[in-house]
Amino acid sequence: MGKEPIADVPEVTKFVREAIGCNCPDEVFRHIEIQHGSSAVKACPADCELRIGGRLLIVVTSEPLARLAPHLAEVVAEGKRARDERKFNRFRLVVQTGKPAEQSEQFFRVFESSTEKDERTHLHVLPRGEVPNFFSHAPHAD
Repeated sequence: MGKEPIADVPEVTKFVREAIGCNCPDEVFRHIEIQHGSSAVKACPADCELRIGGRLLIVVTSEPLARLAPHLAEVVAEGKRARDERKFNRFRLVVQTGKPAEQSEQFFRVFESSTEKDERTHLHVLPRGEVPNFFSHAPHAD
């Protein structure tokens, strides 16, 4: 108890490359910070936040799409602001849900109509099973 969470680097790398389609070079994955909750986004409950290689800021939430949609512009604005202040290249919001196909089309329309997003702000709606446990509690080997 009280231990800092350790990133499961292979799991994070696989998720970033395969599930959300980011083609970051290998050296980016040499420095991964991960936390429960989020310091970047407060407008919705966050499961975790990943900061990868000083380039990629990812916030994962399990907030239901219907509940998140009215606050999506605020969530995007917070993520974008954190991205810019911390000098990251990209902000990616990952919403994990039990039934992504049912509501995701309308949710993406809300995102696309947001004036807060830009070309370096991305949204991913994924089935719960595609978002792994990013935390490893094994001893950190350096």
